[in-house]
Amino acid sequence: MKEELDFTKKRVTIAGKSAIFQNKTAEVPFYHTEFDGEIFTPALSENTGPTYLGGTFETRPGDVFLVAYPKSGTHWLTYITDQIAKKPIILNKEEYVAIGTIPFLERTLPEQLEVLPSPRYMYTHLPYHLVPCSREHKVKYVVIVRNPRDVAVSQFNFVRNMKIVDFNGTWNEFLSLFMRGTGFGGSYFGWVLEWWEHQEDNNVLFLKYEDLKKEPTKQIGILANFLGYQLFQEELEEIAEKCTFKTMKANGVGSIEENKISLLREGKSFYRKGIVGDWQNYFSEEQLEKFNRWCNSHLEGTRLEFDFG
Repeated sequence: MKEELDFTKKRVTIAGKSAIFQNKTAEVPFYHTEFDGEIFTPALSENTGPTYLGGTFETRPGDVFLVAYPKSGTHWLTYITDQIAKKPIILNKEEYVAIGTIPFLERTLPEQLEVLPSPRYMYTHLPYHLVPCSREHKVKYVVIVRNPRDVAVSQFNFVRNMKIVDFNGTWNEFLSLFMRGTGFGGSYFGWVLEWWEHQEDNNVLFLKYEDLKKEPTKQIGILANFLGYQLFQEELEEIAEKCTFKTMKANGVGSIEENKISLLREGKSFYRKGIVGDWQNYFSEEQLEKFNRWCNSHLEGTRLEFDFG
């Protein structure tokens, strides 16, 4: 028998600021976490929020954070990294929300992370100003970004399918929220451009979803080298094949269908298409024109470019 979700709104004071968990309002009509005027996914709870939003998580030398704005290739990047690093299997893994052996930071208690051997790998949706960091420790960040048109479409389908998010609006309504900066995970450009400012830092690797699709073996090699692994071409090709969308879907990698708490709505699936250019099936000409103006206003002068397929 599946457990039921708790949708009770909870307020917690963190670092003198109010955090609201399981929040849902007329302005943001899906479940989310709100803290200091920012929108975060409902993955953060009153149990984990104080540590990660309050900036009290203690890093270790060698920690690696895999970072993505929601629906930008999080599970793909995490599974690829899992294959590269070949970390030992986590005992009592059912306690974690994890891809392979890599836990989801926002859903994992700090004490659970304390028992992991170094180097620790964690994935997160946190923005740059909140992600755990340390001047003393050599912490690495792998950031993956995806073109905003496909992100908006992927998020729309995700929030419609997830019971834990519970959005019942139309595509046009969600697109307006996304452009307003209240998409699933807050401001897309606020998140992406803050990380983009650090793309030349020697402890940051900035990857693009579309490049990983176009030339997976090459991009996996770049990732492996950044993480300190020298792999043969055959190994890179083997990982690339094992990490195709088709193979991951068939194997249920990172899927939540079997979670003991029913997170999906009846008849819905965690996996969808995983392609570049699906936005063409959703945007009207009017929506696209408006969206492009919005994108250009944020991208001007940044040198950040996207492949829209």
